[in-house]
Amino acid sequence: MAIHEFGHFITAKMSGVRVNEFAIGMGPAILKKQFGETVYSLRLLPFGGFCAMEGEDSASDDPRAFGTKNVWKRILIVVAGSVMNLIAGFVVLALVFAPIESWYTTTVSSVGDNPALLEENSLLPGDTVRAIDGYRVHLYSDIFVGISRGGENGIYDIEVLRNGEKLMLEDVRLYNGTSEEGQGSGNIIKFEIEDSSFFGKLEYTALNAVNIVRLVKVGLVDLISGSVSKDDISGPVGIGKMMADTAKTSMSSLWYLLAFLSINLGVMNLLPFPALDGGRLVFLVFELIFRKPVPPKYEGFIHAAGLILLMLVMVFVTYNDIVKIFIK
Repeated sequence: MAIHEFGHFITAKMSGVRVNEFAIGMGPAILKKQFGETVYSLRLLPFGGFCAMEGEDSASDDPRAFGTKNVWKRILIVVAGSVMNLIAGFVVLALVFAPIESWYTTTVSSVGDNPALLEENSLLPGDTVRAIDGYRVHLYSDIFVGISRGGENGIYDIEVLRNGEKLMLEDVRLYNGTSEEGQGSGNIIKFEIEDSSFFGKLEYTALNAVNIVRLVKVGLVDLISGSVSKDDISGPVGIGKMMADTAKTSMSSLWYLLAFLSINLGVMNLLPFPALDGGRLVFLVFELIFRKPVPPKYEGFIHAAGLILLMLVMVFVTYNDIVKIFIK
């Protein structure tokens, strides 16, 4: 969150906006120090933060107030936090993938000897998987997401690239019966491995970053549609436990989780909801189109209502996290 607020802070400073306070954390201040015109503070609760700009939420006569700057500068300041999150997430992912010497691709290398996978309308060695039941595949991990989200009785519609041509393979059976030992035979398809290179790692990092953005969108759609339950939602407490558990597994997994959270935060903050950066962006786009800003007091009321709602949601997810950890 500090990186997010730093994005607002540095862009505001570069745009000539007066920053009254830059805070890391929320709640009562445990450390404060003023340098120049800005108070820098560290607060008790180790999540969140803020960049308090002059005239951000109310009218101000200060010539360096946020509202006195042209609309394009204000748009840049508002989106800078999320942009910083996305950049930070990309950099962390690049560091995570730097030691990797190879990775699985989405091109089939073999399908074993399962008769169900050797039918005419099925996957063949050399096929590059492009989509599974409509879920677009860019990375090897997307194959498992597509399988988990689609299919019925192990049967899927798979789009592939074969000999340079797009083909739709309908009713492909990826799981079929049991082996001779009576165990589930599972997915016996194998995929090609690609050796890494500098530019290959950059592309792989970019694809993973874009994929995280897509997973955020998928998660929001599932949440709105009711496909996920309240137990699948986590707040600061749940995220803290998740990070602690992940750290026990490996440091690379922890850094990947941090990159995921950073990109997630960047995307979520751009949602057009009051009190979020995306909500402020809506008002600025309105001003850009109609050449007239919404009166500050009305915008302030809307953001205040959105903030109250967000706080209620935060209380709910925090309570839910505590119940999951200590009661269930």
